[in-house]
Amino acid sequence: MKLWTPSTDYISRSEMTAFQKFVEKKHSLTFNHYQELHAWSIQSPEDFWADIYEYFKVISSSGYEHVMKRGEHLFIGTSWFKGAEISYSEHIFRQYSPDRPALIFKSETTEIREVSWQELKHMVLAVQIYLKRNGIGVGDRVVGVLNNTPEALAIFLAVNSVGAIWSCCSPDFGADSILERFEQISPKMLFADKVYHYNGKTFRKSAIIKELAEKIASIEDVVVVQDLKWRSILALAPKNGELQFARVPFDHPIWILYSSGTTGKPKAITHSTGGNLLEHFKALALHQNVQEGDRFMWYSTTGWMMWNYAVSSLLCGATLCIYEGSLSYPSLGAVWKFAQEVKLDHFGAGAAYYITCAKREVQFSLDKLKTLGSTGSPLPPETFEWLQRKLPETQIISLSGGTDVCSAFLTGCPSLEVHSGEIQCVSLGSDIEAWNDEGQGVKNEVGELVIKLPMPSMPLYFWNDEGNVKYLESYFEKYPGVWCHGDWIKFTENGGVIIYGRSDATLNRGGVRIGTAEIYNAIEDLVQDSLVVCIEQKDGSSQMHLYVKVEGKLSAKLEKDIKSRLKTRYTPRHVPDKILQVPDIPYTWSGKKMELPVKKILMGYNKEKAVSIDAVRNPESLDFWLTLV
Repeated sequence: MKLWTPSTDYISRSEMTAFQKFVEKKHSLTFNHYQELHAWSIQSPEDFWADIYEYFKVISSSGYEHVMKRGEHLFIGTSWFKGAEISYSEHIFRQYSPDRPALIFKSETTEIREVSWQELKHMVLAVQIYLKRNGIGVGDRVVGVLNNTPEALAIFLAVNSVGAIWSCCSPDFGADSILERFEQISPKMLFADKVYHYNGKTFRKSAIIKELAEKIASIEDVVVVQDLKWRSILALAPKNGELQFARVPFDHPIWILYSSGTTGKPKAITHSTGGNLLEHFKALALHQNVQEGDRFMWYSTTGWMMWNYAVSSLLCGATLCIYEGSLSYPSLGAVWKFAQEVKLDHFGAGAAYYITCAKREVQFSLDKLKTLGSTGSPLPPETFEWLQRKLPETQIISLSGGTDVCSAFLTGCPSLEVHSGEIQCVSLGSDIEAWNDEGQGVKNEVGELVIKLPMPSMPLYFWNDEGNVKYLESYFEKYPGVWCHGDWIKFTENGGVIIYGRSDATLNRGGVRIGTAEIYNAIEDLVQDSLVVCIEQKDGSSQMHLYVKVEGKLSAKLEKDIKSRLKTRYTPRHVPDKILQVPDIPYTWSGKKMELPVKKILMGYNKEKAVSIDAVRNPESLDFWLTLV
């Protein structure tokens, strides 16, 4: 179902159109449709990335020798823009303006606070001076356990400005979860918040900060943002002082992010400075149409890659709007109210939040909203349609990518229509197909998401992964020579993409593969939440169990309605063998249902091997399954 069509004016004023004209003029080409521009971007990847570099006026100490040079492996070891030396934070402060705030901040416990570019600059300069005085420089690791605040952003920018490598966890992580991440990278300095507020409650973290400082031998200094030491650091910056920016090689690490660690030790995914700079210019300016003077917000904690992504909205000249706290406190409408008060142009959150809002018919009004973004899990058609009814003039952009690339390679485009339940397009420079088991590209049928060309924001490496063993295992085992992302997708007749869930959680029913998202979307309005797994039996058959969270007790009528819905909307194979009521559904911190750990528990895996409890947002939700085995 078509939900939204861009106006001629919207298309003509978009950054995507401006970039297309730039490419057409430079290369004497003509593109009649986005798909033609995309085809050119993957057929001529060196020209494309060089044009991104030029269009966004990347600042470098010198020119580059080549755009892209592949190593022995098609993907790993690819060298990008060799010779270029750049600073991410320098590009952020290129947007300094006295005419608009850099940040607008609100939390559960504070009122709206505007942070000017001068105030942000002062904080960054103060931390930069402190870092230098304490010997922090190029290549050193500095970590944070921080709330999503202006101070956290300033600390990151200061760390980046001296060429050090940033890594951060949210304060809601447990001590063991933080330790198994930070111990891998041997940080020299730790910045931390000793208190965080969530869902109307206050949590104190002083004991965890002390434990981290004691157990991570490499940490030489700890700065607690609420302490007097922080105030003394802020006093270091002279009134009219200027920032200095250490320009580093294009492929120098900018930050280290972590895989979820749901079934093992989190992988320390190391990203490049230049790769993320170019990718975020492309993703935010071109695909999400973020332009100078816009106001951008993506709800996130500092431990999710969407925090890094949202920070990059500043590269485009936007004001970054930050909401710290629970999405549901004091009500589901609190964040919508904040969005209205600050007159957002771009609002983003996890799909699970929108699904809940739709079910409860949350009321809001955002007439100025240009785009609404969703990620974390597939956005069901019903929620697409509800959002579009509430926001008839807004472009709804469902995104999919991951921590692996710190971006989205399935995304939006301001010149394309929005269809219910579909992601609009594959991003520029991303050569993506759906492959069947024989390694053949397929259309209009479900297949494994593969990427056939390197992208500059793919990981440089996993920290301490000698010989790239884990890197190779993670993406290149199934189909050697292409990146296998682990998502189950289908390209539609509209040119869009539907995601059916993780391929490792795919349901196999009599040889027919079913994406878990099909089940969830079909029964979304019948239950509060659900999770489905398929357990293979010794005789070669399988048992599909559907776990549902409902109000009151699961009735025979509801059970019948669920089965009937799945059978009539899809096929008899979609009907589960058992429907069981559970108190809650387990989620990762980034909002993904934990299908694979539940399956492993039911198959008799040792609890410790089946799931890492610290990776679960609501660990008590697993009690139901743990008591079954």
